[in-house]
Amino acid sequence: MAACNDLKAPRFSSPAEPEPVIPLSVKLVFDESIRSSILEQTFCADRLWKGRLGDAIVQSFTETGRARLTHLTVGDPSGRAQPATAPASEFTAFITLATASFTPTSRHGADNNYFAQFDVRLVATFVDAQGYRFPDAPMIYSSRVSLYTPQMSGSDNQCKTGQLDAAMQTAVDHLAGQLMGYLMQLREKTQGESTAGRQNPGVGPGLLVLKATLLDANNNLVLEGGERIGVRIDVTNTGKATLGVTTVTFSGTPALIDAFAGVLSAPVQIVNLQPGETKSTILWGAMPATAEGSRGELTVTVIPSSVIGGIPATQTLVAAMAFRGKLPALALRSASSTAGVGQSSDRYAVIVGLDQYRAPWPGWRDGLSFDTKETVSLVVDSLDVPEGHTLLLQDELATQTDIEAALALWLPKRVTKNSIVFFYFAGHALANAKTGEIFLMPYDSTLQSSQFRLISLRLLQTRLLKLGARLVVVIIEAPVTMGATAENSTSRGVTPNWIGNLDESPTIGTGTIIQVSRRSPLPKARENLLSGLTGKADRDDDGIVTVGEWLRSLRSIAVTTPTFPPDLAVQSIPLSRVIQLQRAP
Repeated sequence: MAACNDLKAPRFSSPAEPEPVIPLSVKLVFDESIRSSILEQTFCADRLWKGRLGDAIVQSFTETGRARLTHLTVGDPSGRAQPATAPASEFTAFITLATASFTPTSRHGADNNYFAQFDVRLVATFVDAQGYRFPDAPMIYSSRVSLYTPQMSGSDNQCKTGQLDAAMQTAVDHLAGQLMGYLMQLREKTQGESTAGRQNPGVGPGLLVLKATLLDANNNLVLEGGERIGVRIDVTNTGKATLGVTTVTFSGTPALIDAFAGVLSAPVQIVNLQPGETKSTILWGAMPATAEGSRGELTVTVIPSSVIGGIPATQTLVAAMAFRGKLPALALRSASSTAGVGQSSDRYAVIVGLDQYRAPWPGWRDGLSFDTKETVSLVVDSLDVPEGHTLLLQDELATQTDIEAALALWLPKRVTKNSIVFFYFAGHALANAKTGEIFLMPYDSTLQSSQFRLISLRLLQTRLLKLGARLVVVIIEAPVTMGATAENSTSRGVTPNWIGNLDESPTIGTGTIIQVSRRSPLPKARENLLSGLTGKADRDDDGIVTVGEWLRSLRSIAVTTPTFPPDLAVQSIPLSRVIQLQRAP
């Protein structure tokens, strides 16, 4: 078995002119996520290949840096540099791993000749000698590679894995080249010139800014089987040179790549992009009728012409997918075709659930209780929300932009004056230490985030009130953390303000809004605030849980806002129909 992994394909390269030296002193610091990264793939039917991706990245970046930079120092993850005689670094580059995968896409059984999708995403954070931090720079390698892992002669259980090693080496060398491209741009931006600029006056690396937007035909934020979808691409040249030819490529989830197979059959290019100019294009395709998965990623890469010396600009789009016969992540299907509790055809639900955050903090898991399957079942089945009327925003799909889009676009386009709307949030909340004002924390936030990066409870209430629906029910399952108190502050014991814009009045205009939030402190074991809808809240045993019955069942565990009970007409609105077992005589 050891011999199998020792066989490596030699690295051949054609003679080429040496790359120009970049006059910079740089320190590279590789995060532990890089150093410990290992790729795995099964070969020879049941043998496991392990590629030390982290070691390959460190080696390739180090070798490339020593060849291309005036001085290079390699530090450990703590930031301590290895002993060296190099001068103080002009830039420190912190390299972290975002994602890495090496997945066969066309192999069946023990096939030894197949295709695989190789994706690696790194992030470089540059800091200059004065401590100024530049925007994070993505480094992306995404390629469909052809592999051949034949058995060795005279052996039934050993195969050649040289092409797996070679594919990994190609990927890390490509990423190292991207890092050098960023350093060339930093050199030009901070020093006003580059090696290319001196050799060819007036021409420098093209600096691209990319904005990509995913479009779907019915505008419900879900990519459904057979649906027409598109990507709008806006590219801006912020450099000093004209970009003659800029090429657009896609990579990511196979179903999304297949959707754009027709338009990508020929090169997609943007030509003659002048300095300061923005050009836009929309590429259209169609989702396959069936595919695996309920979440898709599409990475858009814009590559400037190589003669300019620029580097690619990339953006990854994340979306929910739904296919016939499957329970997707966003477009949820009611398990019951009955209209049971009345008005169900005009019911809508937005579920925001967070099991993780982009930048976790110590103790971030404390108090989180979102159970996707349970919550979806309670909303779709118990509340009888019809097919296509539920929007699930979970984890990466629950950024501030996603939540605000649901409030400003998805709901207003659907809700009528007769609608009943449910908004459910499970995650963390932050309270202002001076005012008690509450902010819900989306996926892309931290405890140190500006309040402009959070979802204000007042904003949420205002958006939902503007819908003019018959009834809006807001359910918040969130532990509340008190924000940092400013120095010399005299505020003490501020109570979180759940009232917000509701002003103790349950009726606003022609509709009613009811907000329910769990009391603090949170118990370790607790039921979902919606669990009473399955029958526990049905006090009169008539098989129907009304608004009034549900609210009364929550008195000991939740805070209801406004505290004044809604009128009898609202309390009598049926929320769920309970399936009752026939009792024996």
